Formats: sequence, structure tokens, C-alpha cells
Amino acid sequence: MYARQGAGALATLCSIAGVAHAQEAPPGLTASLDITQRLEFSDNPDFDVDGNSDFFGRTILGFGLESVTSLQRFALNLGTDIEEGRGDRSSINVTNSFARLSYDRDTRNALIGISAEYRESDTSSSFFDDFDIDGNVIDQDSGTRETYRFGLEAAVGREAPIGASFRWDYSEIRYRDTDDPDLTDQSTSDFQGQVDFRITPRITTSLTGKYIDFDAQGNGTNRKTTGLGLSTAFEINPILTADVGLSYDRIERSGDETGTDEGLSVDLGLTRAMPNGSVGLQFSSDVASNDNGRRSYLSVTRDLELPRGGLSVELGVTGADTIGSNPLVNIDYRYELPTAVLTFGVSQRVVLDSDNDEQINTSLRAGYDQQINNRSSYGVSVALFDRNDLSGADDDGQRIDISLDYRHDLTRDWGLVSGISHAYSTEDDGDDRRQTTIFVGLQRSFDWIP
Repeated sequence: MYARQGAGALATLCSIAGVAHAQEAPPGLTASLDITQRLEFSDNPDFDVDGNSDFFGRTILGFGLESVTSLQRFALNLGTDIEEGRGDRSSINVTNSFARLSYDRDTRNALIGISAEYRESDTSSSFFDDFDIDGNVIDQDSGTRETYRFGLEAAVGREAPIGASFRWDYSEIRYRDTDDPDLTDQSTSDFQGQVDFRITPRITTSLTGKYIDFDAQGNGTNRKTTGLGLSTAFEINPILTADVGLSYDRIERSGDETGTDEGLSVDLGLTRAMPNGSVGLQFSSDVASNDNGRRSYLSVTRDLELPRGGLSVELGVTGADTIGSNPLVNIDYRYELPTAVLTFGVSQRVVLDSDNDEQINTSLRAGYDQQINNRSSYGVSVALFDRNDLSGADDDGQRIDISLDYRHDLTRDWGLVSGISHAYSTEDDGDDRRQTTIFVGLQRSFDWIP
């Protein structure tokens, strides 16, 4: 799925903790193993329209290995859930398996990075568990979703008069054991590169190129996007910078819908540094695969560095052909107290689904974690997703997930965990789905630092 993401996009929100951990991790080798055994009761564990309740056991396994030096970082994460005693399945059911591998080497003048990810999950699981956030989280049928992703990036001459960089991302989604026609296998190959010419310390001009291949395997519309462009970054003065980009883009459609859109895409930006952050203004008009062949964006951004956290806000509008009146809001907020952390995020973005229909998807996430004392803590989280289909081909829909978790450390390594969660999904002409789950269990953590 092709998506334009703003500064506060949800993908960024979900990865903030991981990025911070990578940057602050101490040098050396660290290994960890987490084992959680808990009992669960759910009135609708499969999130079906008319699901049956079940009482069963769940074992959650997680393993992490990380090696950090001043120049490079290696990380490996593995995990899975094992359900025991499900009434309608085998005695042991393995689900929600995942694997992540990454390696980065960063020097003053060059960098290289590689990553690979895999996740297997029930199609009805929480949408925040998946790599991609799309409108299918509203109406997913029972079945299994497998997501694969591979990424490669490199850069040379980062401080030289001439430099070059590229990034290639490949992702694939596969569905099995489902009859829902909206759940279509798909793959995306996204390559983008540029060559930078640092004309003066204040002016950098870049030649840019991109190739994006979206393949809706089976039903759907395939899209191939190519583009060549020129961009320039100006430092007008020490606190004001401007960015100008032009690209000639071409989008070819095949499959259920055929056609070609091509033309000039324009990106303009102005950023001013402030004592506690920055403020910016952005405008873009891009070639798009919609009825008008174009989509435009206008937004204002503000980044604030706060004494106990940070705030990033983007307010804008978008429309087909012209700027239009569809609002886009992106917010990322974090506030830290001595014994608590509050987080809040909103992301809106325009996406194209496998049928080449445009949607504005809104994601909201809020969380509050409180340390009660040296041994106990609790956390509350709320996640909301809204799908607004602009084409009228699909139903609008919403989904909300609410959870409350409690942990009490019995010893240094053992902890008592419990919680309750509720999920609700609805769409205009579809059936509502509800799920409430209660769990209690024990968690054991092992850490090894040689």
C-alpha cells in the first residue's frame, strides 16, 4: 500500500521507544529472555461477529540480543504466543510469531543499514501489532496474516562536496485461511536514491530518482511509479532554511483498473529554528493515481522541546487536484513525571488501497504509565482507528482498543501481571464486533551481560 505520511505519522509514533533505545543503549553485548504464563478469559477471542467465549492458557516468549559499539549496532528480536487449551483448536496453537533483525554501521562520512522483519498474526488481532496500518483492520475476517519486510540503505560522501545515498524497502503481505475478498495478497518494492552536490556550505542541490512497484496479487490494481527530479536546500540565514523540489513522475496502472497519470510534482518547504524547537510551512502537489491525477497538501508544523518531554504538531489540508478542504492532523506528545509517563499521538494520512481507492485513515493513541511504588505499576492505553473512504466504494468504519494492565514484582526476576482489555469494531453497512479479555499470570525475565 502506498501512503503519504506526515511528520507525526503513526509509524513514527510506534517506533519512538525503539529508536530511543537504540540511541541510548550502552556499548557492549546484551541478551534477554522473557517468559510469561497467564490464564485468559475472553468472551470473543477470535473477534468474530457472533463469537463464543473461551477460557485458556497463554505462554508468551520473547528473546532479544543486542550488540552496540561506537560505530555499529546489531539487534535480533524473536517472539511468539502459545495458546493452550483452546476449545475449538488443537491442544497447542502457536500464534503472533515475529522475528526482527537489523544491523547499522554509521561513520562520519558513510553509513549502511540492513533490516529484515517477519510477523504472523490473526487477521483480527490489534492493528497496532502489524507493520502496516490500513483500512482492512475494520472488516478483517478470520484467518492468518503474514507480513515480510526487508530494507537496505547506504550513503557515502555525507560531508564531501559530492555524496550519494539510496534506500530500498520491500514488503509483502499474505493471507491464508480466509474467504474475505478484501484481504488481497500484495507486495511493494520501493527504491529511492539521490546524488548530492554541496555547491556552498549553505546550498545543496540533489538529483533524485524513485521506482515504486505495488503488486496486488490476484484481485486489485497494480501500480508502477517512476520519477526523476531536482531539489535544492537553501540556508537563507542561520535560523531559516528553504527546500524546493521538482520531479517528473509517472504512474502506470494495470489489473482491475488501467491507465496512466504523469506530470510534474512540486514540493516547497520553509523552516525557522526557534529557541525551543522549530516552526515550518510545507506545500506539495504530487502526481497521484486518483480520478484527478493529482493530490495537494498544505501544512504548518511546530516542534517544541519541553522541560519534561516534547510536542510535535502538524496541521494541514489536502485535496485532489487543488488543496481542498480535507483536514490532516498529526500530533506527537510526551510528558514525563518523576513516577509516570503520559504519551499521546494522532496521525492522519491519505492511502491508496489495493483497489486504487483513496482513504483518509486516522489513528489515535494515548497511554499513561504510573509507578505506584518500588514494586508495583499500572498502565492504561487507548487506541482508535477511523477509516474515511473518499471514493465511496468502501464503507467508513471505526475500531477502538482499550486496555488496563497491572504489574507487581514478587522478586527481582519474577512478576505478577494482570489486566483487562476491550475491543470494538464497526462499519457503516457491516456487523459490529466486540471483545473483552481478562488475564492474570506470572512473568520471568532473564538478562545476560557478559
